[in-house]
Amino acid sequence: MKRTKLIRLTSSLTLLGILSVSTVACSNKSENNTSSKSSTQSSSSTKSKTEKAVNKTKAKVKTSQINISQTKALNIFYKDYNDKKIKDIDLKVENGNYVYEIEGFDSTKEYTMTIDANSGKIINKHSETLDLDEHLKQGLNFDKVISRDEASKLAENHVKNSTSTEWKLEQDNNNAYWEVKVNDGHQKTEVKIDAQNKKIIDTEHDDD
Repeated sequence: MKRTKLIRLTSSLTLLGILSVSTVACSNKSENNTSSKSSTQSSSSTKSKTEKAVNKTKAKVKTSQINISQTKALNIFYKDYNDKKIKDIDLKVENGNYVYEIEGFDSTKEYTMTIDANSGKIINKHSETLDLDEHLKQGLNFDKVISRDEASKLAENHVKNSTSTEWKLEQDNNNAYWEVKVNDGHQKTEVKIDAQNKKIIDTEHDDD
Protein backbone atom coordinates (compact mmCIF):
# COMPACT_ATOMS: atom_id res chain seq x y z
CA MET A 1 0.00 0.00 0.00
CA LYS A 2 2.76 2.39 0.99
CA ARG A 3 4.65 1.43 -2.16
CA THR A 4 1.62 2.26 -4.33
CA LYS A 5 1.31 5.72 -2.72
CA LEU A 6 5.01 6.29 -3.20
CA ILE A 7 4.75 5.42 -6.93
CA ARG A 8 1.78 7.77 -7.33
CA LEU A 9 3.63 10.58 -5.53
CA THR A 10 6.73 10.05 -7.68
CA SER A 11 4.60 10.08 -10.85
CA SER A 12 2.91 13.32 -9.79
CA LEU A 13 6.21 15.01 -9.07
CA THR A 14 7.62 13.86 -12.42
CA LEU A 15 4.55 15.22 -14.25
CA LEU A 16 4.80 18.50 -12.36
CA GLY A 17 8.44 18.77 -13.34
CA ILE A 18 7.66 18.18 -17.02
CA LEU A 19 4.92 20.83 -16.95
CA SER A 20 7.25 23.33 -15.28
CA VAL A 21 9.99 22.78 -17.88
CA SER A 22 7.43 23.11 -20.68
CA THR A 23 6.09 26.36 -19.23
CA VAL A 24 9.58 27.85 -18.90
CA ALA A 25 10.44 26.79 -22.47
CA CYS A 26 7.28 28.44 -23.85
CA SER A 27 7.99 31.58 -21.83
CA ASN A 28 11.56 31.75 -23.13
CA LYS A 29 10.36 31.22 -26.70
CA SER A 30 7.82 34.03 -26.33
CA GLU A 31 10.46 36.35 -24.88
CA ASN A 32 12.86 35.43 -27.69
CA ASN A 33 10.18 36.16 -30.33
CA THR A 34 9.38 39.52 -28.72
CA SER A 35 13.07 40.37 -28.44
CA SER A 36 13.65 39.35 -32.07
CA LYS A 37 10.72 41.44 -33.31
CA SER A 38 11.89 44.45 -31.27
CA SER A 39 15.42 44.02 -32.63
CA THR A 40 14.10 43.83 -36.21
CA GLN A 41 12.01 46.98 -35.75
CA SER A 42 14.96 48.80 -34.19
CA SER A 43 17.23 47.70 -37.04
CA SER A 44 14.65 48.83 -39.62
CA SER A 45 14.27 52.20 -37.91
CA THR A 46 18.04 52.69 -37.73
CA LYS A 47 18.40 51.77 -41.42
CA SER A 48 15.65 54.26 -42.37
CA LYS A 49 17.32 57.05 -40.39
CA THR A 50 20.69 56.22 -41.93
CA GLU A 51 19.28 56.28 -45.49
CA LYS A 52 17.55 59.58 -44.75
CA ALA A 53 20.78 61.13 -43.46
CA VAL A 54 22.72 59.84 -46.49
CA ASN A 55 20.15 61.31 -48.92
CA LYS A 56 20.31 64.70 -47.21
CA THR A 57 24.11 64.63 -47.27
CA LYS A 58 24.09 63.83 -51.00
CA ALA A 59 21.77 66.79 -51.61
CA LYS A 60 24.12 69.14 -49.72
CA VAL A 61 27.17 67.82 -51.56
CA LYS A 62 25.50 68.50 -54.91
CA THR A 63 24.68 72.11 -54.01
CA SER A 64 28.37 72.66 -53.20
CA GLN A 65 28.97 72.43 -56.97
CA ILE A 66 27.26 75.81 -57.45
CA ASN A 67 30.13 78.28 -57.85
CA ILE A 68 28.39 80.81 -60.12
CA SER A 69 25.99 83.22 -58.41
CA GLN A 70 22.66 84.19 -59.92
CA THR A 71 23.95 87.71 -60.57
CA LYS A 72 27.00 86.39 -62.42
CA ALA A 73 24.83 84.02 -64.47
CA LEU A 74 22.62 86.95 -65.48
CA ASN A 75 25.68 89.00 -66.46
CA ILE A 76 26.82 86.14 -68.72
CA PHE A 77 23.37 86.14 -70.31
CA TYR A 78 23.38 89.91 -70.80
CA LYS A 79 26.74 89.82 -72.60
CA ASP A 80 25.05 88.08 -75.51
CA TYR A 81 21.51 89.36 -75.01
CA ASN A 82 21.90 92.89 -73.76
CA ASP A 83 18.86 94.82 -72.45
CA LYS A 84 16.54 91.82 -72.69
CA LYS A 85 13.78 91.35 -70.14
CA ILE A 86 14.06 88.21 -68.01
CA LYS A 87 11.12 85.83 -68.10
CA ASP A 88 12.51 83.22 -65.67
CA ILE A 89 15.72 81.81 -64.26
CA ASP A 90 16.02 78.15 -63.35
CA LEU A 91 18.83 76.58 -61.31
CA LYS A 92 18.53 72.82 -61.63
CA VAL A 93 20.40 69.53 -62.01
CA GLU A 94 20.91 68.44 -65.61
CA ASN A 95 22.95 65.33 -66.48
CA GLY A 96 24.23 65.21 -62.92
CA ASN A 97 25.46 68.85 -62.85
CA TYR A 98 23.89 72.13 -61.81
CA VAL A 99 23.02 74.53 -64.62
CA TYR A 100 21.30 77.87 -64.96
CA GLU A 101 18.63 78.05 -67.63
CA ILE A 102 17.71 81.67 -68.30
CA GLU A 103 14.89 82.83 -70.55
CA GLY A 104 14.62 86.42 -71.72
CA PHE A 105 12.66 88.30 -74.34
CA ASP A 106 12.18 91.55 -76.22
CA SER A 107 9.42 92.79 -78.51
CA THR A 108 10.07 90.20 -81.21
CA LYS A 109 12.02 87.22 -79.87
CA GLU A 110 12.55 84.93 -76.92
CA TYR A 111 16.12 84.03 -75.86
CA THR A 112 17.26 80.96 -73.90
CA MET A 113 20.71 80.28 -72.48
CA THR A 114 22.00 77.32 -70.42
CA ILE A 115 25.06 78.00 -68.28
CA ASP A 116 27.21 75.56 -66.27
CA ALA A 117 26.73 76.64 -62.63
CA ASN A 118 30.20 75.42 -61.69
CA SER A 119 32.37 76.88 -64.47
CA GLY A 120 30.18 79.60 -65.96
CA LYS A 121 30.59 78.06 -69.42
CA ILE A 122 27.72 78.57 -71.87
CA ILE A 123 26.38 75.11 -72.70
CA ASN A 124 23.89 76.23 -75.34
CA LYS A 125 21.80 79.20 -76.41
CA HIS A 126 19.11 79.91 -78.96
CA SER A 127 16.39 82.36 -79.89
CA GLU A 128 12.94 82.00 -81.43
CA THR A 129 10.01 84.16 -82.47
CA LEU A 130 8.05 85.47 -79.51
CA ASP A 131 4.47 84.28 -79.03
CA LEU A 132 1.88 87.03 -79.17
CA ASP A 133 0.83 86.65 -75.54
CA GLU A 134 4.43 87.23 -74.43
CA HIS A 135 4.17 90.87 -75.54
CA LEU A 136 1.91 91.51 -72.57
CA LYS A 137 4.46 90.34 -69.99
CA GLN A 138 6.85 92.45 -68.02
CA GLY A 139 10.31 91.26 -67.17
CA LEU A 140 11.28 90.14 -63.67
CA ASN A 141 12.24 92.99 -61.36
CA PHE A 142 15.00 91.50 -59.19
CA ASP A 143 14.94 94.53 -56.85
CA LYS A 144 11.39 93.68 -55.80
CA VAL A 145 11.69 89.94 -55.19
CA ILE A 146 13.30 87.98 -52.38
CA SER A 147 16.64 86.32 -52.97
CA ARG A 148 17.21 82.64 -53.64
CA ASP A 149 18.70 82.23 -50.16
CA GLU A 150 15.62 83.73 -48.52
CA ALA A 151 13.33 81.56 -50.65
CA SER A 152 15.37 78.53 -49.56
CA LYS A 153 14.94 79.39 -45.87
CA LEU A 154 11.18 79.78 -46.28
CA ALA A 155 10.90 76.43 -48.08
CA GLU A 156 13.10 74.62 -45.56
CA ASN A 157 11.11 76.06 -42.64
CA HIS A 158 7.92 74.90 -44.34
CA VAL A 159 9.26 71.36 -44.87
CA LYS A 160 11.07 70.52 -41.64
CA ASN A 161 14.59 69.07 -41.71
CA SER A 162 14.88 69.55 -45.48
CA THR A 163 17.57 70.87 -47.82
CA SER A 164 16.90 73.02 -50.89
CA THR A 165 18.14 71.41 -54.09
CA GLU A 166 16.61 73.26 -57.08
CA TRP A 167 15.19 76.73 -57.64
CA LYS A 168 13.14 78.54 -60.27
CA LEU A 169 12.14 82.21 -60.29
CA GLU A 170 9.37 82.91 -62.76
CA GLN A 171 6.39 85.13 -63.34
CA ASP A 172 2.76 84.40 -64.00
CA ASN A 173 0.36 87.21 -64.92
CA ASN A 174 3.12 89.66 -63.96
CA ASN A 175 3.42 88.15 -60.46
CA ALA A 176 6.79 86.66 -59.49
CA TYR A 177 7.10 83.28 -57.78
CA TRP A 178 9.87 81.07 -56.47
CA GLU A 179 9.52 77.34 -56.93
CA VAL A 180 11.94 75.64 -54.54
CA LYS A 181 12.51 71.88 -54.50
CA VAL A 182 13.58 70.50 -51.14
CA ASN A 183 14.70 67.07 -49.98
CA ASP A 184 14.19 65.85 -46.40
CA GLY A 185 15.96 62.54 -47.06
CA HIS A 186 12.64 60.72 -47.38
CA GLN A 187 10.86 62.52 -50.20
CA LYS A 188 11.18 65.56 -52.45
CA THR A 189 8.76 68.47 -52.19
CA GLU A 190 8.24 71.50 -54.40
CA VAL A 191 7.29 74.65 -52.51
CA LYS A 192 5.80 77.58 -54.42
CA ILE A 193 6.40 80.97 -52.78
CA ASP A 194 5.17 84.45 -53.66
CA ALA A 195 8.47 86.19 -54.38
CA GLN A 196 7.22 89.54 -53.10
CA ASN A 197 5.10 88.92 -50.01
CA LYS A 198 6.88 85.64 -49.04
CA LYS A 199 3.66 83.66 -48.66
CA ILE A 200 3.63 79.91 -49.33
CA ILE A 201 1.27 79.41 -52.27
CA ASP A 202 1.39 75.65 -52.76
CA THR A 203 3.33 72.47 -51.99
CA GLU A 204 3.61 69.36 -54.14
CA HIS A 205 5.15 66.09 -52.97
CA ASP A 206 7.13 63.75 -55.19
CA ASP A 207 6.54 60.19 -53.98
CA ASP A 208 9.03 58.58 -56.40
